[in-house]
Amino acid sequence: MTQRLEAEGSKTWSYKWDDKSDHDDVTKIYVNYSPNGIESIRFDYVKSGKPTDGPFHGQSFDTYTHTFEINHLKSEHLESVEGYYTEDKGIQAVRFKTNLRISKPIGYHDDRCTKFILAVEGKKIIGFHGSINDWRVYSLGAYFTWTTPTRIEAIGGKVGTKWDDGVNQAGITKIHVRSGQKDIQFIKFEYIDKDGNLRDGPIHGSIYRRGSPHVFEIKHDEEYLVSVEGYYEGDDECGVIQALQFRTNIKTSELMGLNTGKKFRLASTGMKIVGFHGYAEKNLNSLGAYFTPLTPTKSECHGITNNSTIWDHGGFEGIRKVSVSWIPAGVRCLRINYENTGKVEKRHHGLNNNDQEGEEFVVDFPNEFITSVVGTINFGRFTSLTFKTSKGRTSPEYGDRNSNSVEFVLESEGCAIVGFHGWYNVGYIIALGAYYYPMPLPSAAEKLEAQGGAGGAPWDDGSNFKGVRKIYIGTGEDGIVSVKFLYENDTHEIVVGDDHGNKNLLRHEEFGLDYPLEYLTSVEGSYDVVPGSEEFEVIIMLKFITNKRTSKRYGLEDGPRFVLHKEGHKIVGFHGKSSTMLHKLGIHVLPITDF
Repeated sequence: MTQRLEAEGSKTWSYKWDDKSDHDDVTKIYVNYSPNGIESIRFDYVKSGKPTDGPFHGQSFDTYTHTFEINHLKSEHLESVEGYYTEDKGIQAVRFKTNLRISKPIGYHDDRCTKFILAVEGKKIIGFHGSINDWRVYSLGAYFTWTTPTRIEAIGGKVGTKWDDGVNQAGITKIHVRSGQKDIQFIKFEYIDKDGNLRDGPIHGSIYRRGSPHVFEIKHDEEYLVSVEGYYEGDDECGVIQALQFRTNIKTSELMGLNTGKKFRLASTGMKIVGFHGYAEKNLNSLGAYFTPLTPTKSECHGITNNSTIWDHGGFEGIRKVSVSWIPAGVRCLRINYENTGKVEKRHHGLNNNDQEGEEFVVDFPNEFITSVVGTINFGRFTSLTFKTSKGRTSPEYGDRNSNSVEFVLESEGCAIVGFHGWYNVGYIIALGAYYYPMPLPSAAEKLEAQGGAGGAPWDDGSNFKGVRKIYIGTGEDGIVSVKFLYENDTHEIVVGDDHGNKNLLRHEEFGLDYPLEYLTSVEGSYDVVPGSEEFEVIIMLKFITNKRTSKRYGLEDGPRFVLHKEGHKIVGFHGKSSTMLHKLGIHVLPITDF
């Protein structure tokens, strides 16, 4: 339901305008301003995936122009507007805040201005209205609606009773799970609704068997659910969830159940889980989730926060580069390059002269994040700053710490720093705070399509491994007869895969890897029709390539060729089709990282 906030600003008689509320999101804002105030403003919207250009309200002659883009395709939405006005000249300055970041202040204001804020907790802006006078913006109001959660489809079997806890809640407070010897017997969620009331969800599954109970509590005032990982066996027709593990921005639950089968994950970077859906009957067959965008957590500032100039960058996706300039008396300037949906957003605060030292610290985003800042303060000025990252790297100490300096740390456990705010005065940084997001989860393995011929029954070793340790290849007169893979999992246990192909073969050739220093990057192969394959093409040759070497050729080099590979990734699992022969081969891959 749409909520209208009345226009804030000058009550002087003026012409009213209204963009209405029949939009899904605000996508771009144009502001023309001068020393006299906000001369004109325009909003672009999106409706059912189609862009809608709004009109300018006011005039744009002899003005400065500022634009602010909002990427709704990456779940960014407009949350609030902060502004200043006078009765005689209308709106003087505005600043826009999304769930991810804050615009620069646009316009000019002083102590004679009245401040206003357009915001509704838990809702987003989808339209504007207001008034103009003397071709200048005199007031501004907005339309709000609840944010629409993103649905991730249920993983596991699509059998039993379909259930859906819905999206009319703000978060989860408690999770009840009972696990059996081979499956999750039931699951139940306790929610907090959008009015702050506790709500019991129904039980999904069966309560009539003995099992191991598990309870995971979430302190919803400060904690929220960011992901679910688990294991399942089977397919859409007979799948069963075997284990579950829940992760919040603060802690991770125990593994509830057995870590066997195919691994899965319900997660979306920069979002939290607010609801669940799935299928259940005698046990939990599948599980899906609803996500809403997170607002970065804002810390308090360390330092002096009065009689000076405040600045606030808001939160972005990450930080690409930090530059610090200083003199012996203190830190003069802080410059940050942020990641903003594929573009670099540059911000700086303080005094940047050529008579001061300056150095920069480059971050390997998106594989690396700044996780903490260690600073020192003396006589109300910052004397040094040091940055630490998720890769365990530490920057040099920028500045001149002395024996009288007091140390502070900006850090939130399990989180990345994605923005800064603070104060500066007379050319010195005198206060600093940060915005935090939960650290992104390691990438989920990507499944690349199997290559080869038709026929055979599907198989999948899964992707819940760190890497491949050894490969067993069975060859015959007509090429590849069978394959088997040896993996290492997250807990450094060796996992032996099944034989795929002729299971009665007594002898295999082996290709061992010097794991973890050596990892598999690609597989080359060929396939053709051979005697006994019943006119189906089967794989007749395989060759394995690692980051260090290439194996010999196994089988016969004939027929159509294929390559299993993704640039910048390593192979962590295999899938395919087989009978008494190997018909197809595919891979699961993860990004290559050095940590």
